[in-house]
Amino acid sequence: MLFSKRWKTKRRGERGNLVVVTGVIAVPLAMIVVMTLEMVSLSSEKARMQAAVDAAALAGARELAVAGGNARNANGFAETFATNQVSDLAPRIAMNFTASQNVNGGFEVSGVGVRGSFFGNMVPPGGFTIRVNAIAEALNQQPLCVLALPENDDDSTTPGLSAVINSGIQANNCLVHSNGNMLTRNNAVITAGTIQATRTATGTGYSPTPNNGALRVADPFRDRIIRRPNACRNLNPVPLTFFGNGSSTLNAAVHTSEVIVKGNATLILGPGEHYFCQDLTVQGNSTLRGDDVVMIFDEEGTFHATQSSTISLTGRTTGDWAGFVIVATRDNDEDMEISSSLVDKLLGTIYVPEATLVINAAGAVAEDSKWSVVVAKDITLDKNARLVINTDYTGSGVPVPMGVGNSNAKGGPRLKQ
Repeated sequence: MLFSKRWKTKRRGERGNLVVVTGVIAVPLAMIVVMTLEMVSLSSEKARMQAAVDAAALAGARELAVAGGNARNANGFAETFATNQVSDLAPRIAMNFTASQNVNGGFEVSGVGVRGSFFGNMVPPGGFTIRVNAIAEALNQQPLCVLALPENDDDSTTPGLSAVINSGIQANNCLVHSNGNMLTRNNAVITAGTIQATRTATGTGYSPTPNNGALRVADPFRDRIIRRPNACRNLNPVPLTFFGNGSSTLNAAVHTSEVIVKGNATLILGPGEHYFCQDLTVQGNSTLRGDDVVMIFDEEGTFHATQSSTISLTGRTTGDWAGFVIVATRDNDEDMEISSSLVDKLLGTIYVPEATLVINAAGAVAEDSKWSVVVAKDITLDKNARLVINTDYTGSGVPVPMGVGNSNAKGGPRLKQ
């Protein structure tokens, strides 16, 4: 009997202990559940605020362009826009949004929200603070007219665009951009509507001040098929030479010979697509002319306009290469050289995605073109050369390819971060 009473007492004690232990365990478990729910809710609210500043930055950048640079209107518009996007969060989150145009030309919207916690703002002290930020960059406010596509994916200091020794670019109403570095030195000057480098622009010869750390600009023609397979399988080792004082016409075709124009000769390129398997060299006092033409250089071909030669070319008006005047295949890493000071017209787009455009003529290049666009892996200017980029896109008879010139102005701003 005594044993039975003791056993019952022990059982009651164990049940009591079990209740206490269960209660002790249940408290932290409940806290973990509450904290988990709190973190999930906080993450969702931060995502909502981030989406709000993303949308507001894009909207503000568009408003800034429409308003003609009225930053005050654009700032207020973007701040109100962001607030309205998350108005349903206002009862539990105290939010404030600020918008401004940053020093690199981007439109920035930042947001701060303070949210009370389940623990009476004790954990963390004062409640949770949410911070979000977005920058929109409006690349397309200016027509894209010069684009360097260097391989500067690491810390390489090799400039995609360089101007030295009193040379430069005059592109007053359009965008000059390098997907890598940019350099001016020895009194060289680059003047444009907007100047940008994805990495760093060094030197002082810029007007206006360049924007560093800009977004990369994708190759606008990266999907184009350029190379003609087997076109240059059977090369002619004998150069096709034009010399003397006469004038000759070269019809559009695949040219398997090296072409040389020298002396006082004039070579007229017939309308159409001229596919060069080897070099085209214009030298002496000779002249190269052509209307409604595009010169396409295969892997081993390159263009040399040297000495006192005269160059006057107008790009294709119709067909697959409408709007282009000089093109090189993607396996062509040669130097395209313009060292004559009498290159007065290059009306159209120069597209040499893996080649270097070298301009070292003592004078203006392409000055008489209504418009020009240059897209090259690297662009190098020196020895007093001045590349003139005009932007009279209407009435030239040569259409502007999609993605450059005024055709790229149809896009809107993009988020930088």
